[in-house]
Parts: sequence; structure tokens; C-alpha cells
Amino acid sequence: MIRVPRAEAHLMLAGVRVLAHRLGRGPTPEELAELLTSSESQVRLQAAALQELGAMALVSSAFETHLEIRDHLAVEQLEEASGPAIGDDLRAFDERKRDEAEKMAHLFDTGEHEKQRQDQLRRMDEDLQEFKRRKPRNPFGDG
Repeated sequence: MIRVPRAEAHLMLAGVRVLAHRLGRGPTPEELAELLTSSESQVRLQAAALQELGAMALVSSAFETHLEIRDHLAVEQLEEASGPAIGDDLRAFDERKRDEAEKMAHLFDTGEHEKQRQDQLRRMDEDLQEFKRRKPRNPFGDG
């Protein structure tokens, strides 16, 4: 499991408190990630680690998943030193995922996908016509 430094745990709990006050409900991991300018994946991993510690709960319902504070004193057990440095990797992964989604949206928005499909169908039709024009080889010889 990922290790959350005490300072980051306090920051996450403070973010949950601020958003809960502003929104009047528990914030979603996406909202907390936006507030903390962090990747959603990293917030979810840290929230899971804090849930395992008993400091925070990731509550899932039929409509949404939101964060709640359970025991804010539980984070005092955490070490000051930072955990694994995967934050940058998660941020890069989220960026690649976002770039890929933008590329796919651009492909469908510009109609390029339809153009590529039409070109492929045209090439297949040309290949079929060429196949039909070709005279099959006589298996018994030329005569």
C-alpha cells in the first residue's frame, strides 16, 4: 500500500473539510484533486491509504463516491518522510490519458475517422474488382 506522509495527509483532510464546507456535502476525489492541483489517481491512492488507517472514508453510493473524515488524529501515526515517489508517474499517466482522449475526440470531430473508413472501403472495393477481373489459372494446363 502507498505510504502517505503526515503533511500530505493533513493537507488532504484540510481539503476535505474546506470542500465539505463550501459544497455542503462530502467532496468527490475529483473535486479534491482539483483543489489540491494533484492527479485524481494519486488522490484516490492516498485516500485508500488513509481509509486503511481509519482517518478517512471513501463512501460509495449508487450516485457518487465521496470522501468523509473519520478520525483526524489517526494521521499523527504517519511518518514525516515521504512515501514512494509515484506522484509524478501518476500525473504523467493522467496527462497521457487526457491527451489520448483529446486525440480521439479530434479524430471523430473533424470527420477524419469517416474519411479513413471511406478510403478503406474504396480500397477494398478496388481489390475485389481486381480479383474479379483476374482469370483463374487452369489446373489442367493451357488446353
